[in-house]
Amino acid sequence: MLKKSWLSISARPDLYRAKLVFFFLLLSLAIFFAAGMLSYCIIRANAFRRPDQIPYVTLQLPTSFWLGTLILLAVSISMHIAVSAVHRNRIRPFLNALSAAAIGALAFTVVQAFGLRQLLDVHFSTSTGATKSYGMCFTMAFLHALHVFGGLIFLGFVFFQATRQRYDHERHWAVDNCASYWHFLDAVWVIMLVTFFIAR
Repeated sequence: MLKKSWLSISARPDLYRAKLVFFFLLLSLAIFFAAGMLSYCIIRANAFRRPDQIPYVTLQLPTSFWLGTLILLAVSISMHIAVSAVHRNRIRPFLNALSAAAIGALAFTVVQAFGLRQLLDVHFSTSTGATKSYGMCFTMAFLHALHVFGGLIFLGFVFFQATRQRYDHERHWAVDNCASYWHFLDAVWVIMLVTFFIAR
C-alpha cells in the first residue's frame, strides 16, 4: 500500500512539491514556536535566580485554556475521522466529520478569547512588572490563536470544496494537509500548555 501511494505521488510532481512545501511550512512553524517557548523558559528561569528583582507572580492558567485543550483534541479527532472517511469514499461521514471539526474550531476560538482576556487583565493589574509572565503567556497563546484562525480559513475552504464533491478516495490531498495542520496546532498547544504549567 505504501509503495503504491509513493508511486502515485511520484507520478504527480505538482502534488509532491505541494506536499513538500507544506512540510517545510510546518517545520518552520515548529521552530518558531519552539524558539518562543525556549525564550519564555529562559526569562522565567532568570526571574527565579534574581531574588533582588521584583518577584514575578506565579502564572495561573485560565480555566478556559484547559477546556480549549479538550475542544482542540476533539477537532483533531474529527479531522482524523474525516481523512479516514474520504479515503474510503464515505462522503456523508466525511462531511459530518468536517462539520464537527469546524464547529469545534469555532468553539475553541471563542473559549480562547476569554482566556486571553483574563491574561491581559492580570497583566495590566499592576505596573511593577510582577505579572510579566502573564504578558509572555498571552503573547505565545495569541500567536497560536492567529495560526488557529489560519486553520479555520483552511478548514472552511476544504469544507466548501467538499460540499461541491471535489474530494473522493483518489483526490484528498487538501483534506490530508488540513488534518495535518490541525494535528500540528493540537501538538503545539499541548506542549505550550505543559511548558506554561511547569515553568509558572
